[in-house]
Amino acid sequence: MTRSEAPVTFLSPNLDFLRAVAVLLVYFFHLFITTGPRLPDFLAHFGVILFFVHTSLVLMFSLERIDLRGQRLFATFYVRRLFRIYPLSIVCVCLIVLFQLPRAPWWPWTQPDASTILANLLLYTEFTYKPVVTSVLWSLPYEVAMYAVLPFCYLAGKAYGIRGILALWALAVVSGLVQPFISGRLALAQFAPCFIAGVACYFMGYGVRRRPLPFFGWPLILLAAAGIQAFGTYYEYEQVSRWALCLMLGLTAPFFAELNRPMLNKGTELIARYSYGIYLTHLHAQWAALVVLKDQPAAVRYSVLIVLSIGLPVALYHLVEAPMIKLGSRLTRRLSTSSAPLIRPASSERALPAPAEAAHHSKSAQPARSRAGQVPASRTAKPAPASAR
Repeated sequence: MTRSEAPVTFLSPNLDFLRAVAVLLVYFFHLFITTGPRLPDFLAHFGVILFFVHTSLVLMFSLERIDLRGQRLFATFYVRRLFRIYPLSIVCVCLIVLFQLPRAPWWPWTQPDASTILANLLLYTEFTYKPVVTSVLWSLPYEVAMYAVLPFCYLAGKAYGIRGILALWALAVVSGLVQPFISGRLALAQFAPCFIAGVACYFMGYGVRRRPLPFFGWPLILLAAAGIQAFGTYYEYEQVSRWALCLMLGLTAPFFAELNRPMLNKGTELIARYSYGIYLTHLHAQWAALVVLKDQPAAVRYSVLIVLSIGLPVALYHLVEAPMIKLGSRLTRRLSTSSAPLIRPASSERALPAPAEAAHHSKSAQPARSRAGQVPASRTAKPAPASAR
C-alpha cells in the first residue's frame, strides 16, 4: 500500500514543540542559577538530550532527501552540516574571546591559550580535555562526532530496518557501559544511544505511520521521560535512565497526532527556528542584563534580558545562520551529478518515502511513499520534521 501521492506541507509541529521544550529547559535552568534559586541539574541535561534525539531524527530526513535527489550522500551531508553548525559557533567563540566575556554569568573570565581557542573553534574540546569558552559549547563536539556516523546509520536502517537500528542501539548501550573502563576521551559513547534513538524514531515511521493517539499524550511522554531522568539521577543510574528515556521517545513519537493549536504552533515554530542562537547566546544575554546591570532597577534588567534573549538569536540567524545554510545548499548542488546513482534499499520491501522538506525557510512539498513494514499514513497526514540545529 502507498500513501497519497498528493503534495502536502512537510512540517512537524510536534518536533517544533520538542525542540522548543529542549531549549527552554536549558534557558530557564541557567536563568535560575543566575538569579539565585537553582533548579535540579537533571533538567538541563534532559534538555540537551532532547536536542540529541531531535537532531538525529531530522537529519535522517535530510539524508533521505539527499538520497532521493541523487546527490552524493556523504559529501552532500557533511558539507551541509559544516555550514549549518560551524559558522554561528565560530562567530560566538570569536566574540567571546575578543571581548573577554565570561563562560557563564557566574563564571569569571579566564584567558584561553591558543590551543584552547582552536579546540573551541573546531568543536573538539570534549575530546582533548580543553575548557569551553562558553558553558553551553560542551554538547556541540558530540553532535559533530555523531554527524560522521549518521549516514552509516541511515544506510544500516535501509538495509535492515528498525530491527537493525534497535540492534545498533543495544550495541551502543554496551559500548556506553564499557567506555569508562577504556578511555575518558571516548565519552561520545555515553550519548550515542540518545542519537540512535532518533534514528529509531525515523525507521519506526515518523511522518508516514498512522497517528492514533491524541497530541496531549506527547507532552505526557516528555513528562514521563523527565521523571525517568530524575529517578535515574537520584539513584545514580543517570546514563542508563538517559538511554532508556531516549529510546522511549523515539519509539512512541510516531504515534501522536500533530499539535494543532495555531498560536502555540507559531510560537514553538519561532522558538525552534532560532533555537541554535538562543542556545549559544542566552548565557551572555543573562550576564549582560543581570550581572553587568545588577545595580539597575528590576524593570530595566529584565527589559534588557528580554530584548537580548530575543534580539541576539534573531539577528544572528538572519546575519549568519540563514546565509550560511543557503551557501551550503548552493555548494552541495554542485556535488549532484545526473549520472550519480540513487542509494536504494537492498530490496523493494524497504522503500523509503519521498523527501520531506524540513527547513522552515523552504515550504516546497514532494510526493511521498510509505516505508516498508510500516502502516500507511492517512491521506490527510502532514509528516515532516522541523529543521535541525
